[in-house]
Amino acid sequence: MDRCLTETAGAEVRTPWIARAAARVAAFGAELRADLSRAAMNRRVLQRLSSLSARELKDIGLTPQDVADAGVPNGDDAIALLVGRRDERRHARAGARRW
Repeated sequence: MDRCLTETAGAEVRTPWIARAAARVAAFGAELRADLSRAAMNRRVLQRLSSLSARELKDIGLTPQDVADAGVPNGDDAIALLVGRRDERRHARAGARRW
């Protein structure tokens, strides 16, 4: 009996294929949901930004062209593009002040 217990304890536990498939489907569903949620958020942000004047956009470090560029569907995250452009300008202004 001891021999049987030790062989069973060392045996590898395998997950049934159906459980692995279900986990993959669930992971895909979660990723799809996150992507759709992110796309909806991008649309709302771009809609709000497009209603702002050039002066209001300048106050937050953007230009109307930045908003137009972010609205082009290319698969990239629009918010990340806008934050990147704002940060580039902010760093450029900070660098110009040092000299």
